[in-house]
Formats: sequence, structure tokens, C-alpha cells
Amino acid sequence: MVALKRRQLLKYAALVSAFAGGGTWLVADFPVTFEPAEQLKLKASEQQIFWWFIPAFLDGVIEPQDSQAKRALLQRIDQAFQSLSSATQAELRQLLELLASRAGWLLLSAGLTPLSELSLQQRLLLLEQWQQHYLQLLRQAYQGLHEIIYAAWYGDPTTWPAISYQLPVAAKVLFDDQ
Repeated sequence: MVALKRRQLLKYAALVSAFAGGGTWLVADFPVTFEPAEQLKLKASEQQIFWWFIPAFLDGVIEPQDSQAKRALLQRIDQAFQSLSSATQAELRQLLELLASRAGWLLLSAGLTPLSELSLQQRLLLLEQWQQHYLQLLRQAYQGLHEIIYAAWYGDPTTWPAISYQLPVAAKVLFDDQ
């Protein structure tokens, strides 16, 4: 049996504590840093991912500080999410849970800085990297977030003037209530 000196024992105890504490920190979710909408079916941690990515995906259309526009879009994202097939919902939930966890964020973003603390430019750069990444997982992460955010945005006719979009004449006939 090896005899440990008091100093060695304290060093080993500190090392084990740091490892255990780091492991706990790594598997924990990031704290929610905004006030989630309770009436939505998306969990608070899932809402938060969208909350911080909305201004990046809709750069120039929705400003990062425009809480009212982000809340309205978050509600439409929730509605779009509910209309997805259960298999697609499960896949998107997995992605959102991965992004909400510290370990998942570290893996997907290669950084310790939480999404809520990234500047708009940093989020734009991250999305650009995901969009063009050689790993299919990161391209799929980008595509999944992109599709649901854009579907919620373009699916609301009240947002069309902001992007100077007009419904084509042929489509107006289909939607004409007269």
C-alpha cells in the first residue's frame, strides 16, 4: 500500500473534485437567459435557442433587441413545430437539447461561450460555418433551424412587406376570398 502524504492527498482530492465538478458542469444545460413564453409547447431551453438565432437567420429584418418581433416569430415557430411529423419533431428536439446542453454546445460550436453571450456577428459566423461544414451533422443542424425559422417567417403574410414580397398573381386567385 502506498502511503500518501497530507499534501498529496489534498492535491488528489482537489483534482477529483475538479473533475467531478467539471463533469457536472459539462452535462448541465445553460441557464435560460430570457423570459420564455409559457403558453408555447416548446420548452424554455428550446425557445431560447430560437430566441438567440432568430436575428442571425433574419439578419437585417429582425434586430437582436426587437423582443416583440422575436416573440411573435417564436409563437409561429411553435405552431410550425407542432405541425411537423412526430419523427421530425423528435429529430429537431434532439438538436435543440444538444444545443441547450453545455457539452452539446461545446461539441457543435467548439467554444465555451454560451449562445446568449455571442454577438450577432459571432452567431452569423457560426451559422456560416455550419452551413458549409464538412460534417453532415452540422449542415443538418443549420438546415433544420433554417427551415423552421424561415417557414414561420414566410408563412405569415404580415411579414411580407418587410422583405418587399408580393404574392404572385396566380397565387392571389387561389387565396382570394371574394
